[in-house]
Amino acid sequence: MLRSAALLAFALLSFSLRSSAEDTPVELKLRWEPGQTYLQESDTITTNFLTALGKTTDQKMHVRQTTSITVGKPNPDQTEAKVVITSILGEMSFEGKSYLFDSKNPGGSNPQLQQLFGGSAGRGFTLVYDSNGDFVDAKDIGSMVTGGAEPDLASIATARQLATLYRRSLEMGLPKIPVLPKDKWLSDEIVPFPQTGTVQVKLTSKFDGVVNREGHREAQISFDGIMKSKPDKDSTGRDLTTERPVSFGENSKVNGQVFFDLDRKTISLAIFAASIQLKVEGKPMPMHQQVTTRLVSMKPTAP
Repeated sequence: MLRSAALLAFALLSFSLRSSAEDTPVELKLRWEPGQTYLQESDTITTNFLTALGKTTDQKMHVRQTTSITVGKPNPDQTEAKVVITSILGEMSFEGKSYLFDSKNPGGSNPQLQQLFGGSAGRGFTLVYDSNGDFVDAKDIGSMVTGGAEPDLASIATARQLATLYRRSLEMGLPKIPVLPKDKWLSDEIVPFPQTGTVQVKLTSKFDGVVNREGHREAQISFDGIMKSKPDKDSTGRDLTTERPVSFGENSKVNGQVFFDLDRKTISLAIFAASIQLKVEGKPMPMHQQVTTRLVSMKPTAP
């Protein structure tokens, strides 16, 4: 009888502790750790349905990109994350043939893919955050700017857009405030894309719960939503009437899952899938894309 009572008391205590932990909101916000280097690997699989434009076959591309993020703290009020593309492997399938690209041997790669990816490896930028972990600015974009002594203004704008797009992709689906398991939240943001211009991304996200994944406690988040192009704006904020050659249609959709490491304060795995209704020079062209990004390692930065 005493044994049964003791087991019941232990069970009630465990339940009480567990319930208390589950009732405490958690902050799911990226926190770069100074002195650490993060290595990410992303696989992007894209299918362009070119038959919708009158081509005989569709085009499929698989790109694997490795990215390093070296984090430093130049002063007590700032943290800097230096992002560098370390390698790119690409394969394109079209009209029954396969074409390859390897950043370690760009000269031996397919000319079309050379034009698309050539020189990307080694390029990067630095993301600057304040003492609260909030984003401040992107700098050191010179490696992505063309034009030499007379920088091309368009490439400067594109470089800034790429830095912003990378940062926004890291934060996609994450809540702005602490949340509890099963909580839901909405987000509505304007994201710049280099080719299509500004795109509105509206998401409904949910904190599915805490799971143990590869030895780490991680918050599992799921989301789905829509994307559509917005008019470009002039310096005063007014909409421009000019249209881009490529834009997102009204029925473009995105969904995905994010696993946020609660101890290391970073994304360990993110899977995004998009069904995009592109308009290419006014003609509809569907595109499917899936991006899987993994945290390969997080280690002290080598001296």
